Amino acid sequence: MIRGVLCATLAAASMQAAAADSWHFTFGTARQGETVVRPDMEYSSQRGFGFEPGAVVRTTAGYLTSDQPFFFSADLPEGNYNVTVTLGGNEAANTTVKAELRRLMLERVATAPGGSVTRTFTVNVRTPRIPAVAGVKAGRVDLKSPRETVQEAWAWDQRLTLEFNGDHPAIRAIDITPVQAPTLFLLGDSTVCDQPGEPYNSWGQMLPRFFKPGIAVANHGESGETYRDSLARRRLDKILSALKPGDTVLMQFGHNDQKQIKDGKGGPFTTYKDEIRAHVEAIRAHGGTPVIISSMERRNFDANGKVVPSLIDYANAARQSAQELGVAFIDLNAMSKPFYEALGPEQSKLAFAEPQPGRIDNTHHNSYGSYELAQAVVTGLRKAGLPVAAYIADGYGHFDPSHPDPVASFAVPASPNFSNQRPLGDESNAAVPAASAYLFTYFIGNGEDGLHLAASQDGYHWDKLGQGRSFLKPEVGNAKLMRDPCIVRGPDGTYHMVWTSGWQENNIGYASSKDLVHWSKQQQIPVMASEPGTLNAWAPEIIYDDKRGEYLIFWASTVPGKFAETAGSSEEKYNHRMYYTTTKDFVSYAPTKLFYDPGFSVIDATFLRANGKHYLLVKDETRNPPRKYLQIAEAPDLQGPFGKLSAPISPPGVWVEGPTTIQIGEDTIIYYDAYKDKHYGALRSRDLQHWEDVSQQMHFPDEGTPQRIRHGTVIAVPEAVIDSIRKVN
Repeated sequence: MIRGVLCATLAAASMQAAAADSWHFTFGTARQGETVVRPDMEYSSQRGFGFEPGAVVRTTAGYLTSDQPFFFSADLPEGNYNVTVTLGGNEAANTTVKAELRRLMLERVATAPGGSVTRTFTVNVRTPRIPAVAGVKAGRVDLKSPRETVQEAWAWDQRLTLEFNGDHPAIRAIDITPVQAPTLFLLGDSTVCDQPGEPYNSWGQMLPRFFKPGIAVANHGESGETYRDSLARRRLDKILSALKPGDTVLMQFGHNDQKQIKDGKGGPFTTYKDEIRAHVEAIRAHGGTPVIISSMERRNFDANGKVVPSLIDYANAARQSAQELGVAFIDLNAMSKPFYEALGPEQSKLAFAEPQPGRIDNTHHNSYGSYELAQAVVTGLRKAGLPVAAYIADGYGHFDPSHPDPVASFAVPASPNFSNQRPLGDESNAAVPAASAYLFTYFIGNGEDGLHLAASQDGYHWDKLGQGRSFLKPEVGNAKLMRDPCIVRGPDGTYHMVWTSGWQENNIGYASSKDLVHWSKQQQIPVMASEPGTLNAWAPEIIYDDKRGEYLIFWASTVPGKFAETAGSSEEKYNHRMYYTTTKDFVSYAPTKLFYDPGFSVIDATFLRANGKHYLLVKDETRNPPRKYLQIAEAPDLQGPFGKLSAPISPPGVWVEGPTTIQIGEDTIIYYDAYKDKHYGALRSRDLQHWEDVSQQMHFPDEGTPQRIRHGTVIAVPEAVIDSIRKVN
C-alpha cells in the first residue's frame, strides 16, 4: 500500500493535449493550485501518473522517501525529455535513479540531513509504432511475445517509468520537460539490450549514466537477435523513423549470428558483412552517424589464465566492415579480454550473471560487468573523435580495461525485479557450475523439533550442521510438526520453505529466510480449505517458475469420494492425488487445483531439471498390491502436461519415500528414504534412463539411529551460506 501524500502540479492544463506539455511533481504538503494524489492512488491511465503497484512510500516535511525501491510513472508521448529531480530530506540519504527498464541515470547521489541537490538527465520514451518517413513505410516493430509485450512492456509503453533506489532515497520534486535533444540509438543483442530483471544487465543499460544531460540514449537492442533480425523485425526502421541529422547509432551483433553458420544460413565474412553494410547505408541516408562495435568475448579461460577467443571471426569481420565503409569502430572484443584477464578465472565470475546458486552465465553480465563494459564503449567513442563524445560526463572516457574498478567498490543498488529466465540466444554457452556446496534439509523422528540441516561438498559425504540442532521449531498447524521440509532459493536470493505441519490437516507451513538461520514469522497456509473433509496435505514441494515469475507449490491430499477407481489401494482411508497453488508474494495464493492424476494413489512428487527439460518424479503409493516405487514423467512445462511414466527406477522390493534430486556435474542424483529399512539411499544417472544404485557410496549422519535423516530436500547453495551456518552455535 502507498502511504503518504503526493502533490502533483501540471505546468500545462493537460498532459495529453500536446507534446510540449510538462509534468511538475512536488512531494509534501499541498499548496494552492496543486493537485493532491491520495495515499491509495497507484498509477492509472485516467489520471496519467502514479506509483506502480507494490510501492511503499511515505512523505514528511516536503519530501518523499521509502525503505525499499519503488517505481513512479507518468504518461508521455514518444520523444526525448529532460528529467530534473530535486533530492534530499531531513536525514542523510543516498538516491539512485533508473529509467524505463533499469537504465542507470543517476548513481548514488548523496544528500546531507536537511540539504538538497538538483540533478538533470535526458531520457527517451518510445512506442512500437513506426511513422512513415522517406524510405520507411508506416507500421510497427515486430515485438517478441511475451518477452517484450509482458516482461519488457515498460520499454514500449507510452509512459516514463522511474525507479528510485538506494539507502532511504529522498525525493522533493520531479520535473519532466520535452526537449529537442540529440539521440544516441543502440542496436544489439542480449549483451546490449535493456534486460528486465536482475541478475542480468547490459552495457546499454549502464551507458546513460556516463553522459551529461542533453543527449538521450534509446536502446533498441533485443535478446537473441542479429543484424538480420534487426531488419526483419523492423528495429532499424523504427530508428530511422525517429532519426534526426547528427544522431548516432551504435551497433553490436555477433553472439547469435554464429548460429547462422551452424544452420548454413550465413557467415561472418559474407552475410554478416552484407547486413552491416545495409544498416550503415540506411543510417547515413537519413543523416545519422553509424558506429560498429565488435562483440565482447565470453568468459572462458585456458590453463594460463588467458581468454579463449570464441567471437574473433565476427570481431575481424566487423573491423573490416568499418574500414571498408569508413565507419567509426569500437573494438569491444579486444577490450573485454584484458578486463576478464585482470580479474582472473575466479574473480571474473563476479562480472557475470548468476541466475541460479552456484551457476555462472558465461555470456551475460551482471551490473558490475556491464558497468565496466559501458565505460569501455564510452572510451571508444572518445578515441574515435565522434561528436557525441562532447556529451560524455566529466571524468569518464579514459577507461583502462586492464585496470578495472575493484569489484568490492561497486555499489549500484540492485533493482527489485528479478528473473532467472536466461536471455534468448546463445544457449550453447549457458551457465556452468561455479564453486558451490550442497545442503540437505530434513527432519528427524516425527518432526516435532523442526528443521535440521546437513552439508556436503560432493553430494556423497554429508555432515550434520549445528551438531544436529534444530534451526527452526514449528509453530503453526494443530500438531505443530515440521515434516518433509522443502526449500527453494528465489531469484532474489531469499530461501522459501514449505513443510507438512500435521498428519491430518488441510494446511501446510511456510517461512522464508535470507541465510537459513534467521527466519520470518511462520504462516499456516490452508491449501485444501476449499475441499471440505480433506484428510491431509502431505509432503509439499516448492519450485520457482521462471517462465511465469511465480512460485509453484504442490502436495498430496486425499479428498473422500474422489477417484473411486483407486479407493482402498492405499493404507487406511488414503487415496492421494497431487494438488497445487501458485503465489508471487506469499500473501495471496491462487485457488487450489488438481495438479497430477496418474491413475493411482500418488505422493511425494518432486521436480528434476536436467538437460534443459523438466521431469516430474513421483512415488506410487499403492499398497494393495505393494508398489511403493519411483517413476519419472517428462513435462514441457512445470504445470504439465506430463508424459508417460517410466518403468520403476528405485530398487525392486524397497519401499521408498521422500525423493529429492540434484544435478552434480554430468550426474543426476536422486536421494530417497528407504523408510521400512530405516536408511537413506541414492540413485545416479546421466541419461535418466539407466540408473545405478549408489547407496553404498553415500555417507549420511546418524544412520541407524532415531536421529537419522528423514524426508527432505537437497539444494545447491553458495559455500558462504554453509560457512555462515557453521558459525552458529
